[in-house]
Amino acid sequence: MRLSVSVILAIASSICFLTVCYSNDVTAEDELKLRIEQATAGFKDITFVGTATYKNKKAMAKIDSNYARLYDFQSARVYYKEPDKLRIEGKLGMVKFEYICNGSLKIVRAPAIRFTNRKDYADDPAKLQDAFDLGLVTPSLWRHRRIEIVEDSEAAGRGEIKLRLHWPKGDMMHFAWLDAKDLWLKSFEKRSADGKLLFRVQYSNPRKVGDVIWMPTKIEVYTSDGEKAGSTEYSDIKVNSDISDSLFE
Repeated sequence: MRLSVSVILAIASSICFLTVCYSNDVTAEDELKLRIEQATAGFKDITFVGTATYKNKKAMAKIDSNYARLYDFQSARVYYKEPDKLRIEGKLGMVKFEYICNGSLKIVRAPAIRFTNRKDYADDPAKLQDAFDLGLVTPSLWRHRRIEIVEDSEAAGRGEIKLRLHWPKGDMMHFAWLDAKDLWLKSFEKRSADGKLLFRVQYSNPRKVGDVIWMPTKIEVYTSDGEKAGSTEYSDIKVNSDISDSLFE
């Protein structure tokens, strides 16, 4: 079957129109996600030691209890495996505790005293911890969250990308600032529904670990009134050591 020139031109025009429409549908958020996927394509897992170098108990009592609880450990070994497996091991006194997130399941366990608490947070994933809580920016940022880029000239002037994070449940507002070039987390804020600042986390001393992923190695937590509540430093960092899934059971 031979096609007339007019039919061929009409088909070509339709293809061009569809291409333009598709291109216009690609958002800044889509482009950011693609950049992060490309930047972390070789990342599989990470282990490190987190050491609390400073803690103000009075100030720490003012921030989110789930976050503050991690400062109960003077030192902890952290294991993370993409996309949703986290294990933190530390001691409270002489008792070893294991804190695990695996998918929607959260487990707190102290084998020596035969204590285990399991809870599924499939309906409230904001109560789970993942790579982003460690300061790592990976595609898992989009798991359970809706990400929106906020136009902010001050952030842009500092070489940052400002994000608003939305959860499927609850009305809290989370904001984050990423380094626009290397895509590591620089700052995080948790705010109430009416915009009131609840606490802020500042990340610094970034390193590209194993030439695989950028991560900050110093974390400082501040109350809503600017008082420093705690500080943590990361050491003994290893990437892609093929962590077994059994570690998160």
